[in-house]
Amino acid sequence: MKKKIFLFLLILTLFIMPGNGQKGYRPGYIITNDSVMVQGQIKLHSNFQNSKNCEFIERNQNVRNYTPDDIKGYRIEQSRYYVSKDVVIDSLKQRVFLEYLVHGIVDLFYYKDHDKEYYFIQKGNQLIMLSNTGSLVTVKKNGKEGEYEETYFKNSNQYKRILQYIFQESPEVLNEIPSTSFDYRPLIKITKDYHKAVCKDNTCIDFTRSTLKSLDLEPSFGFINSWLGLKTSKNYVYNIKPYFGLLLRLKPFKSYTMWNFLTGLNYSSNDFHGDYDNTLYDGYHQKYHINTKYSVLSIPLTVDYSFPLEKLQPFISMSYNNVLILNAKYSAQRIDNYYPLDSYFRKYQFGVSLGLGLRYILENKSYFFLKNEFGYRIPGANFGYVLDKTRVYSDLITIGYGIKIK
Repeated sequence: MKKKIFLFLLILTLFIMPGNGQKGYRPGYIITNDSVMVQGQIKLHSNFQNSKNCEFIERNQNVRNYTPDDIKGYRIEQSRYYVSKDVVIDSLKQRVFLEYLVHGIVDLFYYKDHDKEYYFIQKGNQLIMLSNTGSLVTVKKNGKEGEYEETYFKNSNQYKRILQYIFQESPEVLNEIPSTSFDYRPLIKITKDYHKAVCKDNTCIDFTRSTLKSLDLEPSFGFINSWLGLKTSKNYVYNIKPYFGLLLRLKPFKSYTMWNFLTGLNYSSNDFHGDYDNTLYDGYHQKYHINTKYSVLSIPLTVDYSFPLEKLQPFISMSYNNVLILNAKYSAQRIDNYYPLDSYFRKYQFGVSLGLGLRYILENKSYFFLKNEFGYRIPGANFGYVLDKTRVYSDLITIGYGIKIK
């Protein structure tokens, strides 16, 4: 029973992923070279892939790949907007899809090329690349043993000089430039600040909804089947307890929106009573009787990847779990001696877990989810006591509801 739900979710995930033509596609539209808008479904990739081509489906037809030469641009609803532009990178002129970040008195664009990031700012008909390319700089210094050379990496800060030129009409914005880092949100902010400073008539349009941090709240409940083992023993003791969770889901990545980070609190309990035949200390088989009863407060640090389907989204997760033991009652006894052993029960434990689940997206962007998760944890320290040698395995089945709070 403990693996049936996990296997069911795995099989269902494998069934869904190679399924119909909507896999990984989202509502959106393309803009043809004749300025005609065509509605359909567009596949959301990383920024690097999206800058090269657009995978588009119109009315359940076959997938068609558009290059920057084929269309003026495309937009994925509630995500990203790309426009076709001619740029020069490393002395090479090329036509690519730039992500449209801000439209106003000046326009801001973003481009990802392998391991490098570029920003482009346009004022009137002039499109200028912003970069912060670094280089190795060698300087000569004098020391106790004479002259020596020291090499270090220095950023060019070219983008700050360009911003000073573009934003020269606004003294307030010029004061922001020294503290503006070469990154998505700071450059978006200063571009919008400039628009507000010099333009009172038109509203600045921020296309970067996906760059804003999205925060969801996920209450959940379920049952956790746990079993306690002892090092060098093949014996296990099982128990099933209810489980309650309250997590926060953060979507912090601009390039890979399917990756999320979760943390929060999970509560359950354990009640183990059993005998363990083992060879812990002297190599001979001895039998220990162990009793433990306690509450478990877990603080997970979870990375979650959701497969980008429209309604029913499979997802996988990996977690590092900080476990606090509360209200612990425990004892350990070697049965042939008939007296309690001097032992200690660690109030902090840590572990890892792997999860697999399904999420059903509702019309208001809230969702239900079903998840199966396997976990493993051990005491936070090992000073040779019997209870320091214990290991707890778990199989968790939860259902929950997620709602956006920011």
